Amino acid sequence: MAVVALLGCAPTVPDPEPTAASEPVPNPEPEAEPVRPLPVTIQTTETGDTVTIHIPLDAEIDENLLSSALGEAASRLDYATLLNRTKNDSIVFEISAHFSHEERSPFRPVNLAAEKGSLVLKFALDRGRIAAFAELLGRPPVIVSPTLVPSVTPHEEIVDSFDYLPDGLLLEPCAGVSYPTSSILLPNAPRAHRSGTHRGIDFQSPYGTPIRAAEGGVVIRADHGYEEITNDFRKSLLKKAATIGRTPSDVFEHILFGQTIFIDHGVDIVKGKRLVTIYAHMSEIAEDVTVGASVKRGQRIGKVGASGTSDGALGNWDHAHLHFELIIQDKTGERYMGQGLRYGPLTKLLKRLFLSR
Repeated sequence: MAVVALLGCAPTVPDPEPTAASEPVPNPEPEAEPVRPLPVTIQTTETGDTVTIHIPLDAEIDENLLSSALGEAASRLDYATLLNRTKNDSIVFEISAHFSHEERSPFRPVNLAAEKGSLVLKFALDRGRIAAFAELLGRPPVIVSPTLVPSVTPHEEIVDSFDYLPDGLLLEPCAGVSYPTSSILLPNAPRAHRSGTHRGIDFQSPYGTPIRAAEGGVVIRADHGYEEITNDFRKSLLKKAATIGRTPSDVFEHILFGQTIFIDHGVDIVKGKRLVTIYAHMSEIAEDVTVGASVKRGQRIGKVGASGTSDGALGNWDHAHLHFELIIQDKTGERYMGQGLRYGPLTKLLKRLFLSR
């Protein structure tokens, strides 16, 4: 009885907690996938005239997003169709190269809006800017020759068809090198780097290619002993040109031409007019070509170079060429060959004037 009493009075002991070995532990909750920001989307219409950029508010944005998107859209444009020109027209290629640069995008902003957690930027093609640039290439503002004293004010229109110049007047100054077809190498092309207009023809020829007189005449300038200027000095002069908005005659004639020859062809070729040809950026002038000396048509007068250019100052001959001009003077003033002509009439004139031999 005693034993039973003792057992009955014994305190109760709680069951032990289950161990890891005796009871499985549930798996932890899987970590949530990080929320990825929505991507930026760019939409361009089939015609390429509108670009829409959707930028989610939490999107990671490339700092070059805008310029890259508009630059790519500009490079895909069919400028020939926009301007109603053939694809072979060199003006089309120049326009395409111009507007493909990021800072020259032909698109203008037309709308900025918030839409379902995104910013929406819309850009439209500025056809007016493209047309204006095409007009500049085809018929830029006329600037009279700064090399010889003009008798008209700058930017005054000079209407001249040059039909008085005889067929075959000029021999190609570099044998076997025809006049270029790209408008940027021909008269009237804009030259923004010097705030001016191209007056001549750039014949693309390797450094050292012989140059011959396009017509017989008397030498009135021959830069023997020419010394190249530094690019720093050149840049300082171009900065001044930008300030006044045009290329000063002294900078144009004595700096940018480099080593140069002028030949006076007299007043007998065309009645009442004096003709002068200019050969610039030369690397060498023939010893017998001196001021006052007579030269014959086709006579070797020197070699192609890059003098007067930034490449010439660096000793880089990759872009060597001959800059050639024909200046026409009469009682009304003077002009450079092709001044004010559109691309079509200009190339027809060159085809008529130049002979290969």
